Amino acid sequence: MLKTGKHQLLALWFSLSLLAAHRGLSMMVQIVIMENFSPCLLTLKLGRSENRTLLKYLPIDPTPFSRIRGRGQLAYALVDTQPGAGNNALPEGTIPSVVIDHHPPKASTRPLLKQTPLVDIRTNYGACATIITEYLQEFEVPISASLATALVYGITSETQSLGRDATKADPLANLKNLSLIEFSRQPREYFRYVRRAVDNAFFYKNVIGTRLGEIGNPDMVAEMADFLLRHERMSWSIATGLHQDKLLVSIRATNNRARAGRTIRRLVEVLGGTAGGHNLVAGGQLDCKGKSIKEISQLDRDLIIGFIRKVTNIDNVKVINPLVSAEIHDPWEE
Repeated sequence: MLKTGKHQLLALWFSLSLLAAHRGLSMMVQIVIMENFSPCLLTLKLGRSENRTLLKYLPIDPTPFSRIRGRGQLAYALVDTQPGAGNNALPEGTIPSVVIDHHPPKASTRPLLKQTPLVDIRTNYGACATIITEYLQEFEVPISASLATALVYGITSETQSLGRDATKADPLANLKNLSLIEFSRQPREYFRYVRRAVDNAFFYKNVIGTRLGEIGNPDMVAEMADFLLRHERMSWSIATGLHQDKLLVSIRATNNRARAGRTIRRLVEVLGGTAGGHNLVAGGQLDCKGKSIKEISQLDRDLIIGFIRKVTNIDNVKVINPLVSAEIHDPWEE
């Protein structure tokens, strides 16, 4: 949280690997714009073990957004997200002061972006951490070994070690700490989700997917989509899960021209949800508040079938095969 006269700048971000970018933004504002600085505020649950490990190397003291008081006196900076995108904690009707992102603006975000004083959206960049790094370099802000390590992790995790949606702009880190972050130890909960994902996994042609049902950690949806795409014969993956009345969906692709972001927007927005992403990675969510388990189950199934139809160009999807189980498990019948 950065003190700016009567107001305080509160940085909110969506992608958890952007902890590094958030810290870099804080350092830039602290050194270039003002003298007084107090710890940043974290708005999302840290579900991934990599990000909990990353916090050990960054001077960030996380505070849930729900505990923040005096929100009317705050100025907001959005990193790796946009106002109206539906995937951040920005209070409804609030115009942020700063938006730094690499996702293309959508119809739902453009009106608020026009009212935002500072907007830096670079859709040709693979990671927001790269944008923040360039700001630090331009303003000659000192980059410590811990911050460099975090920024490198932010870039490599967003681009899968520069292999996914990376550009020339996404190129000194502590390699030992970077290794500890990338290969961080996982809690028992993680392996429960892996088992559930594999038990419920299915495939059709070159598409692999899983339905996780109700989950306590929303990050598992994206993690399992990444995990399943490691199958040697698959080109697309999809994972879904219900968290706090939101049906979450993540999709992944192996083809650099897949346009996963466009695919998921066409799939989710027609159902009243929000979605976005890049060529190879995308995600979305649907509000299920007030819906019955039967209705959520049907919506979940419709998402899967709709996705398969779009990416295979096969309207009559007949037999969907289980990956390893004798039959496909339905998480909503358990």
